Amino acid sequence: MKLILTLLLAVSLSGCAVVDKVKQMWPRAHDPVLVDRWVTVSLAIERVDCAATPTGWTDVVVPAEHLARLTEFRNDPQAKNMRGLADHAVRMSKGGSKTFCELGKKTADQRLAAAKSAWEGR
Repeated sequence: MKLILTLLLAVSLSGCAVVDKVKQMWPRAHDPVLVDRWVTVSLAIERVDCAATPTGWTDVVVPAEHLARLTEFRNDPQAKNMRGLADHAVRMSKGGSKTFCELGKKTADQRLAAAKSAWEGR
């Protein structure tokens, strides 16, 4: 009982800061626009043909930037991850070898998978 009272006292003394921190970590409501942008970026990455054109990432840059801006606008916990994806797409669009391109696709897929798992169940 003393532990519960102590925790309640600590939370009440710390004020709204704790509540704001908890709200930041709490999952946001489902956003169909974010999901649509995620699917668009995912499809664009799938269409990159590393064997034919390792610079095929130019079609990924704009949708990835769009997704990054949307997540930043919503203060989504995945905003940093999606910004990293957009920056990654820009770097990959500069070109490189087939192996570099394939590695880039794997990295981008991992970023998308992380966002998907964070957004599931909303």
